Amino acid sequence: MRALLHDTRTGESLRELEFTEQTSWSAAVCRADDGSVVVPGYTAGSVGLSNLIIPRKTSVSLVRDDGVCVAAGLVGIPEAGENDDGDQTVTIPFRGPESLFDRRVVLPYPYKNLIDGAGFPVTTFDTRITGVEYGTMMKRLYQQAMSHPGGSIPVVFEPDRVGTHEKGWAAVDGKGVQEAVEDISQLQGGVEWSWVPRVDENDWLSWALVTGRDSAPEIVSPFWHSWTNSGSEPDIRKLAEKVSPEFLASSVFFTGGKDQDRVMLSHQYDSTLIDAGFPLMEVWDSSHSTVSEQPTLDGWAKSRLIDGQAPVKLWSFEVRAERAIGLRAGDWCTVEIQGKNGKPGHWWIPDGEYSRRIVGVSGTAVEDWYGVTVAGMTGW
Repeated sequence: MRALLHDTRTGESLRELEFTEQTSWSAAVCRADDGSVVVPGYTAGSVGLSNLIIPRKTSVSLVRDDGVCVAAGLVGIPEAGENDDGDQTVTIPFRGPESLFDRRVVLPYPYKNLIDGAGFPVTTFDTRITGVEYGTMMKRLYQQAMSHPGGSIPVVFEPDRVGTHEKGWAAVDGKGVQEAVEDISQLQGGVEWSWVPRVDENDWLSWALVTGRDSAPEIVSPFWHSWTNSGSEPDIRKLAEKVSPEFLASSVFFTGGKDQDRVMLSHQYDSTLIDAGFPLMEVWDSSHSTVSEQPTLDGWAKSRLIDGQAPVKLWSFEVRAERAIGLRAGDWCTVEIQGKNGKPGHWWIPDGEYSRRIVGVSGTAVEDWYGVTVAGMTGW
């Protein structure tokens, strides 16, 4: 694996970084890549580095030996220090482009005063996107943010996709660009997004913004991975399971836009969990203040109630790198658990073949194994 330092605004390669085994990374759909590169001190590679690892001005990429960039992002807050053994290191944390758009506002360029002399909002600078799919709406928000001086990074965008959606943002609301994108992904029928890093043959960093389609909201690759825990050299190891009740709910309240003393409210209820012996669990969601139509709000609440009818089962394990070519969060996989000689393949999880979606991938400087997290619904 290689670690490279880049100029954020151009993607130009500035230096190849030496690193220790403590270097690590993780990637997921609808979440920024993150990780840290740990550079040893008192080496030729650390000379002059303090003048280059400037938060946000520079970025870091981690590239496999086959040229695939597994993770990249803007430099966070570097920390130079030493461990208990007296070894000096510089830790360079990084996070994907979402960290940049967390600090950008939904505004066109150019713009002037957002409020007139009487104190009223100037709607001329509001943003409204119509007649496209949700993924294209996300792209337009990012493109508008990058049209400001100094606002651009090297990125390849998908072509526009015509659709039926429309949405607006008032300039005076100061809505964050990344927050607006996340709001779209959480709409009824919303889609996923992912910033996929790429490093070319000249070591320049760029990104591809990938979004789900209205007809296929999930971002998946052509790869369907199949792994087994059996045989003399199993594909996976350290398989562990946890069951999350975080989304369980029998009663859901969603509030929408407000007009003076009037409040839009949707309440949805299902007694299935209570009938099965669960205690009552309620959800109150007031994050949809821009919703102005009752059917839309009802759809949100119904969707949330459906999601709350079963716990989410999460598996974590490590997979051999040689059996994970093209692996990225969002892929699907089949995990086979197979026993032998009358013994089960796993002491907790029953033998069988399980189709699961990969929701997280991680790794270290040692490329032999990748960490994988998969999710699936479970019964009770």
